Amino acid sequence: MIGTSRISLTKDQIEILKAVLYFDVFKYPLSRKELFENSAISINEEKFEKELHSLLRESLLKEDGDFILTSERTRQDIDKRLKGNEGAQAVMDKAHFYSKKIASFPFVESVCLSGSLSKNYYDENGDIDFFIITKPKRLWICRTLLIARYKLLPKEKKKYWCTNYFISSENLTIPDVNVFTGTELAYLLPTVNYGIYKNILAKNAWYKKRFPNKEEANANKCIETPRTFLKALSEGALKGSFGNWVDALLLNYTLKRWRKKYPNMSDQDFDLQFRSRKDVCKRHTHGFQNKVLVQWAQKKQEFEQRFNVRLD
Repeated sequence: MIGTSRISLTKDQIEILKAVLYFDVFKYPLSRKELFENSAISINEEKFEKELHSLLRESLLKEDGDFILTSERTRQDIDKRLKGNEGAQAVMDKAHFYSKKIASFPFVESVCLSGSLSKNYYDENGDIDFFIITKPKRLWICRTLLIARYKLLPKEKKKYWCTNYFISSENLTIPDVNVFTGTELAYLLPTVNYGIYKNILAKNAWYKKRFPNKEEANANKCIETPRTFLKALSEGALKGSFGNWVDALLLNYTLKRWRKKYPNMSDQDFDLQFRSRKDVCKRHTHGFQNKVLVQWAQKKQEFEQRFNVRLD
């Protein structure tokens, strides 16, 4: 512990620190502008700068150029971040290219980028994560077709086709109300069908309490959903009760296969990592969301102990 007397923090300062510590889980220093956008406080920029200055004066945070860091982070972390930012810009055209490919598949209504690329970061170990919105009652047909296409891709191209999260346009509500999901919503990048992206944010407006200063993505480079002959033909062949039956069959088959593959996983963990319902499919095999939330809690606890402050 650095000091014995407790440092008194304002509510705004606490939220600024929590935002820094959340991204510190990823060893990702934030710029001043990004920190303002990620702090869960309704505040103008002038007041924000005053609160941040107080934290820097107390040495609870440090700065390097335009970046705000915890004591653990170094210039090396900034350089790594900047290199990742360059990588994201270099791969973005490819992300839009594959978004259009995915959107041409039957029953795809909208596509967004998520994961690290949506936060302007991509490195040699990265991949392109897609958040896909499908037509009602056809999610599992859509997912099966996209996974089949993924399996046919050359190994070096599979990282450009990570389709791990699907929801149906009949239910755009995301049930996981936490900082991880809120961050993903705040940073979604729409690439196909901007209107549905706007509807997703409207249906999950709770995230704005965590990101009152973060602007929504604009419609730049966001295309309309492709209407190809093959897509229309496939959707026509799978309409009505027959399509409903096929979709339910694929849901049950996939769910049984995942249950068999992970027999010792609790129902709670299974639902978090392999949520499988008619209107949603989330497949995160390594429990990434939970790991991030646990590490963030640990970061906050360690910070409290070191500086003798309270963050909750």
